[in-house]
Amino acid sequence: MRKPLFAVAAMLALLAGCVTINVYFPAAAAQKAADQVISNIMGPASGSSAPAPAGSTQPPSSGAGNPSQREPLAMRMLDAVIPAANAAEPAANLDVQTPAIEAIEARMRSRFHSTLKGLFESGAIGLTHNGDVAVHDASKIPLAQRSQATQAVAAENSDRADLYKQIAIANGHPEWAQRMREAFAQQWINRAQGGWYYQDASGNWQRK
Repeated sequence: MRKPLFAVAAMLALLAGCVTINVYFPAAAAQKAADQVISNIMGPASGSSAPAPAGSTQPPSSGAGNPSQREPLAMRMLDAVIPAANAAEPAANLDVQTPAIEAIEARMRSRFHSTLKGLFESGAIGLTHNGDVAVHDASKIPLAQRSQATQAVAAENSDRADLYKQIAIANGHPEWAQRMREAFAQQWINRAQGGWYYQDASGNWQRK
C-alpha cells in the first residue's frame, strides 16, 4: 500500500515542480527583452529580417518558442487544469539596463560591427541553435585572419553566456539563465539577415 502512495506523492511533487517553472518564467517578456538587447547590438530590425523557418528553434526539450508545442504532456495537462499557471506571467518588461548588461552589450556591439558582421555575411560563421555563434566554413576566412576570427567567436560566446546570466540575475531569478539563452537563440535567428547561416533544431546548418 505504501509503494502506490509513495509513487503518487512523487508524481505530484514532480508535477508541482513543472507548474512552478511554467508559472514563474515570463516567456513573452523574455522574447521582448531579447529583441531589445539584440537591437542594441545589431541595430534595428530591417526588412531583410524575416521570421526563422520552421524547425530552426530549440529541440522540444529546451522549452523555447511556442509553449504548447514544447511543453511536456504533463505540463500541458496541468495548464488545462490550472489555467492560472499560464495567466500568471507578469506583463512588466524584464530589466535589461543594468551596468553589467550594458557593458556586455557595448563589447558585443563593437565586436559585431568590427568583425562578426563580415564573417556572418561571408558564411564563415553562423548562429547555433543554442544561442551561440560557431565557425561554419573556415575556408572563407583568410589564413592570416583565422586566429583573430577564432578569438572573436570565443569572446562572443563568453559574452553571450554572461549576458544571459546577468539578465536572469537582474530580474531576481538566476535560475532563468538557461531559459534566457533559449529565448535569445530564437531571436538571434529571427534577426539574422538573408544569406546568413544558422543551425536548425537538429544542429544542421541552414542558410537563411
